[in-house]
Amino acid sequence: MQKKIIIVSNRLPYRIERKNGKFELLQSSGGLVSAIQSVSKENHIIWVGAADFKEDLWEEFIKTTPLPEINIVPLFLNKKIENLYYNGFSNSIIWPLFHYFPSFTEYNTDFYYAYVEVNKIFASAIKSIIKKNDTVWIHDYHLMLLPGFLKQAPNSINSSFFLHIPFPSHELIRLIPEEWRNNILKSLLCCDVVGFHTEQYVYHFKKSLETFLGLQYKDDQISVDGHTTKINDYPISIDFEKFYSAYDHPQVARKRERIRDKYSQAKIIFSLDRLDYSKGVIKRLQAFEQLLRTNANLRGNILLIINLIPSREEINKYAERKTIIEESISRINGLYGNFLWQPIVYQYQHLSFDELLACYTACDVALVTPLRDGMNLVAKEFVASRKDRQGCLILSEFAGAANELKSALLVNPNDINAMQSAILNAIKMKPFEQEKRMSEMQEHLRINDVNNWAKKYLQDMTNIKLQNKNRLSHQMTYEDKVQIIEAYQASFKRLLILDYDGTLVRFYDKPQNAVPDNRVKNLLVSLTENPFNKVVIVSGRDSATLEHWFGHLNIDLAAEHGLKYKEAGNKNWFNLSNKQPLWKNKVRALAERYSEEIVGSFIEEKEHAIAWHYRTVEDTKIEEYKTNFSKELIWLNKENEFDILLGNKVLEVKSNTENKGTFTKNILLQNQYDFVLSIGDDVTDEDMFYVLQNNYHFTIKVGLVPTCAKFNLINVNDVLSFLEQLNMLKNKISE
Repeated sequence: MQKKIIIVSNRLPYRIERKNGKFELLQSSGGLVSAIQSVSKENHIIWVGAADFKEDLWEEFIKTTPLPEINIVPLFLNKKIENLYYNGFSNSIIWPLFHYFPSFTEYNTDFYYAYVEVNKIFASAIKSIIKKNDTVWIHDYHLMLLPGFLKQAPNSINSSFFLHIPFPSHELIRLIPEEWRNNILKSLLCCDVVGFHTEQYVYHFKKSLETFLGLQYKDDQISVDGHTTKINDYPISIDFEKFYSAYDHPQVARKRERIRDKYSQAKIIFSLDRLDYSKGVIKRLQAFEQLLRTNANLRGNILLIINLIPSREEINKYAERKTIIEESISRINGLYGNFLWQPIVYQYQHLSFDELLACYTACDVALVTPLRDGMNLVAKEFVASRKDRQGCLILSEFAGAANELKSALLVNPNDINAMQSAILNAIKMKPFEQEKRMSEMQEHLRINDVNNWAKKYLQDMTNIKLQNKNRLSHQMTYEDKVQIIEAYQASFKRLLILDYDGTLVRFYDKPQNAVPDNRVKNLLVSLTENPFNKVVIVSGRDSATLEHWFGHLNIDLAAEHGLKYKEAGNKNWFNLSNKQPLWKNKVRALAERYSEEIVGSFIEEKEHAIAWHYRTVEDTKIEEYKTNFSKELIWLNKENEFDILLGNKVLEVKSNTENKGTFTKNILLQNQYDFVLSIGDDVTDEDMFYVLQNNYHFTIKVGLVPTCAKFNLINVNDVLSFLEQLNMLKNKISE
């Protein structure tokens, strides 16, 4: 059965036109449409987006015309709200800021409220059509609040998100009003996967999570409230074979020859861009003008063809840019042209696929130099189209494509001299070098085409979705208990790894009051009397406290989450990390400031850790204080000297050389066990659960919360009762 994928973007991939009384459905061009077409062969696709046609036209259309291969769900937005959402928040705040044009940004509250409203409309539409096991894949900056609205109860929906533009430095994200930016970041963390074009954009996003939400990530994943989000780079690509094979299409060949015949005496430079200030067209013209001014011999022998694609002219900045570009072109042609030759050929219109391919394959140089671009597929299309392996690509180092097309001539588009030099190098480049560079780039694009992009992204979506599903609480049933009991009875070499606070004893307002009672002590003594059992308590507690409570028992003890260890019967504790915690003084000073400011909070200091407890704090702003504390700790942790653990009403800072997971790995290496049981309640125990994944490993999380443990028990009393039940089996085995 085909899997259903709901694609969500600002615009639909089709527009409707009526000609001679008949409807015609025209497909939009673009990388996303090509990508989705590649996955529609194996999946049932429904595309949700705002319509650029009227509702009554749609009603007529569906009565008389078959629906396209990709089903569409058009949304008909109020024009005023749509303008504030699209031209306002999306393209007058997010677009300029994310492209490093902060001076162009207009912070208007009405823009934000419209953005919220439209994202809610999209959420309602998705909720009305989604079924169990459907996948939701959201695209681009217009819908960054949508994942959060889908995740809201009661009908929680997981989604994934891909950003098609750059994600900028956190210093630019800081410029967005706090409420707006935090809502956007928190919304994106409701996704299973958040994808970007490059590793740099991934880094900037993670840095923003650290700086503004006080969150830390582990490798390419971050977990918040039991939900894991994968954050990774997925460079979007093109349908390589479509562009490569088009070189030989008769209509493309005819148009190519017309261009070459018309400009046979000149080296042709081709420039294609949507009308946008981020594309750097003015800088391009300045470099070309300087080239003409300083190289008189090139006049009449070189030609720049510029095609601008209309875009967002209703926004003042775009209309102004068009005027400036056209005035510059006119001035350059007037200065350097004559009756027989004009240095710049300019048109402002959409190109058909055949016209585009003719330009790509007729030119000697493709000039692709945006000031900032998420990816830029024009560069990839040009390379793929050159089946003759000729032509030279000049590419901005600030385009995402520069990370892949390393055989292009990479330039800083703000450096006019460098741009001029690159053009000179390109038009003088020998055919064998052109072929070498083009072959290297084509080989990369052939392997990393749009089909592989979509396949990799969807595979990660499936994996993380399954991972999050498996992390949902699974309260232990009678059958689960029977399974563990049978494994326990059949084993002869058992390892029991137990957390302490929240697992063997309940939480107390003051940690020193959580003393083990007789029930706990008697249970531990009885478990250790069984010769088949090895019992280990691994806790965040300091070694002195664990020694005082359990040092006389036949139990292995691990303090400070595994940083210190003592085997049963041994008087000496061993540091499993020789690294001195040089960070403690600065962390202590910070923790003391917060404990002085916030009534009821206090510090607990250990050899390799400092814990800030706020269990008795009644201040309604405690979550804000905790976030601010975490932010400051992250700033202090520039050298990655420590881990920050957000536990149950405690924020703990510990040396990062060991955790419960690495400790558990070391314990497993010491002996061959045929039964392992691990029980814990805290986020620190997840490292331990992650290590214990084999069939004879049984992991239990205390509390009905998402976890990678196999089972959940509700509370401490359930844990003790279950351990007592296991303990009753010892005589049965010995008999």
